[in-house]
Amino acid sequence: MRRATQPTPPRGLRRQFPTKLFSAQTLVHYSLHFLFPAVLALVFFPAMWQAAYLMMLATMLMDLDHLLAKPIFDPLRCSVGYHPLHSFYAFPVYALLLLLPALHPVAVGLLFHLFTDTVDCLWNFSHCNECYLSSRIYALRNGVKKLLGRKVVE
Repeated sequence: MRRATQPTPPRGLRRQFPTKLFSAQTLVHYSLHFLFPAVLALVFFPAMWQAAYLMMLATMLMDLDHLLAKPIFDPLRCSVGYHPLHSFYAFPVYALLLLLPALHPVAVGLLFHLFTDTVDCLWNFSHCNECYLSSRIYALRNGVKKLLGRKVVE
């Protein structure tokens, strides 16, 4: 009897990534995006928590920058450092918004959004070393090491 051979997945970054609609990673990611901002609003803005929560949800609009990428969605791509509103240049701008009291909920929402996406990137990196090596986070790490005079292993 002849054994059926299973096709081998393609090599490299375009290999199929094990994404599931209800995976732990997806559940954590969207909980951090949609549920945890309610906790932040209750803790940091108790007098106006509903408005603060809605402002933090509105910061999800920063994901519109994904529309500029090709492909628009790539489960292997780390959005932090890749998309314009998720860039390393945007982070200090969001941090500076903390200086304006009226924009505190927006600043917290934007910064927490970047934190959430960073968690997702790190989760992806734990499954895909090539994803880490091709990420802008890895490039930034190496750039900082060079600035500090440390040896960079390629």
